[in-house]
Amino acid sequence: MMPKISIIVPNYNDASRISECIRSLLDLNYPKEKLEIIIVDNGSTDNSLQSIKAFPVKLLIEKEVKGSYAARNLGVKNAEGEILAFTDSDCVVNKYWLCNAIKYFAAEDVGGVAGEIRGGEPKTLVEEYQLFTKALDQSRYFNHPYYPFAVTANVCYKKIVFDKIGLFETHWVSGGDADFAWRMQIHGKMKLMYAADCIVYHHHRASTKGLYLQSKRHAYGACLLNAKYDNKFLTRKESNNKLILYLKISRKYVGKTILFPAFLLCRSKMIYFLYLDRVSKLGYFKGLIQYRKGN
Repeated sequence: MMPKISIIVPNYNDASRISECIRSLLDLNYPKEKLEIIIVDNGSTDNSLQSIKAFPVKLLIEKEVKGSYAARNLGVKNAEGEILAFTDSDCVVNKYWLCNAIKYFAAEDVGGVAGEIRGGEPKTLVEEYQLFTKALDQSRYFNHPYYPFAVTANVCYKKIVFDKIGLFETHWVSGGDADFAWRMQIHGKMKLMYAADCIVYHHHRASTKGLYLQSKRHAYGACLLNAKYDNKFLTRKESNNKLILYLKISRKYVGKTILFPAFLLCRSKMIYFLYLDRVSKLGYFKGLIQYRKGN
């Protein structure tokens, strides 16, 4: 017998893509009476609410706490399904996403199933760069030396996992995906499985600013995880010497200022990718500094 599944999608100012996401969810090859679609808006100021209300989905609004984990937690609290499936507003799911996922829950000790995340058709070189570097490659996260983890762009958990270990870290800006997966394995004593046939397509960041801010947020999340798990998230400890960090950033700025003019001169895609690599690293180091200043 097929279980009831609640799909939870956080949204913030993503009116341009949330409709495409919802359409793919409504087109899933899964019994409609066994499916609940919950969109949790996080206080959008664009036309997101109008877009969401055009579809037969459950709309919740999380205004008190800004952040995708707070939005997901509200969805979890209101979900009726035995299995909770997570994806993001900038994603489109494969038609057989859930049908393929439920097969992996047959074993009693399996608490979560993470699927493959593929990049959508790139419209900018920044998106193409992230395809080239395999950003959000879910299979890579399963090779982490501490415990495997999954990102919430494509993961399903049994509802009982939340009953056992609690919700996502409400106030975290990043890293809550790994934290929840690790808590499930450490405290919940349940397994996380990887399912290559559970596919979600993700629209990567389209601009250099988006790439920079994403890297900055990921670095902050990495620091939160390292503080909680005794430096288990990173395979090497980052230096606490702020002078070294600033020197590194200065070097990245130099690389940035040289490589971009070189790209304009030569129009070489690989030179531009090197430039984007510097942008990403710069965002990462700025995230480290922001964390250290706040702690």
